[in-house]
Formats: sequence, structure tokens, C-alpha cells
Amino acid sequence: MLTTKTYRTEFKELAGKKAVLAGDFHFKSKHRVRQVVDKINAQNADLVFYIGDYTEKVLADYVIEQLLSVNAPACFVLGNHDMPEDYKSLPNLLNNRHIEKYGITIAGVDYYNPDIEKALSNAKDPVILLSHDPDILPKVPERVRLILSGHTHGGQVTLFGRPFITPSKYRFGKGIINNRLVITGGTGTSIIPARLFNPPEITVIEFK
Repeated sequence: MLTTKTYRTEFKELAGKKAVLAGDFHFKSKHRVRQVVDKINAQNADLVFYIGDYTEKVLADYVIEQLLSVNAPACFVLGNHDMPEDYKSLPNLLNNRHIEKYGITIAGVDYYNPDIEKALSNAKDPVILLSHDPDILPKVPERVRLILSGHTHGGQVTLFGRPFITPSKYRFGKGIINNRLVITGGTGTSIIPARLFNPPEITVIEFK
């Protein structure tokens, strides 16, 4: 089972465009990789943002090839389960750096050594920041319009709409926080191979 969750957010510079936010894949089979890529392609997005934790049992080279095959420009950051040496040749890997696209800045920070100042150095506004860990929120300057994250898996197991367990010290699960942070629930599982009341998802962001 793989669902989509759609949010609409104000971002006039990207008005009318659509992005997919996806991550926490923890891929265990090539079939699942293809299923996720097909789901992303079905959204006909203008941008794709990948926020880390790519694979467990599938070779990273295969995962990279497939994730790059989507029908929109893609940007990446790494997560706490990713080995940097497996992704050193990955294009648009935004570990403490930024690029410009569609007249905006897309920046990203490294999970283990996040350097927001370096990522935003000489960056033009407006800015979207990718961070695997959503707990970076209080440290991000106000000039950053939107922060895109994952890591929590939405809790994997939820009770009454709230995560039962989450790695976030702020108890973040998934969704939009403070109209500024979007957390995807992720497509995979970690440690416990189960999700309850919290189906795997890719997140669609429609800009208005």
C-alpha cells in the first residue's frame, strides 16, 4: 500500500507548480523501488525532493538510478541511515549547499553535520531548505520560506492521530508545522517492519 498526501501552501514564486516530497524509503526490494518511482511519476510534478534514508537491502547504485529517472528535476539530502560514500557522485546532493531553480533557492543540510550558514551562503531569496531531521526547525532563520523534512516516519504507529514513538524531541509526526515545516510520513519502515493507522506515503505540495 502506498498513498499520497497533498498539502497546499502559499509560495507565490512557485504558484501553479507542484512538488513531490519523498523519503525514509528503507528499500528492501527492487519491486518497491519501481512502485515508488511510478507513484512519483504519476503526480506529474515540477520538482521532486528526496530527504534521505534510501535503502537497506537494494544496492544504492540501483536506487539512485531509479530515483533519478523520475520525470522532474530531483534534489537530494542524506539521512541517518545513508553512507555518504555511496552517494558522493549523486547530482544535486545538497549537503550544506544550495542550487537555484525556477528563480528560487533550494538548499540542503547534512544530517550529521548540518551547517545552515554554509548551505545558505550567498543564497538568494526565497529559499526552500531540505533537512532529513525536522528538529532543525528552531535553528532555521526566518528568511527560509519552507523547510521540507522526514525522519519520523509519521511515527510508523499512531494512536488517535498522534505518533506513538517518534525520534523527534519535539514529538513531531508528519504534516505541516507552524505553516513553515512540511514533514512527510515516508514510504518505508525502520526497526519494526510495521505501520499502524499510518500508511506509507509520498507527499505532494501544491504551491499557490
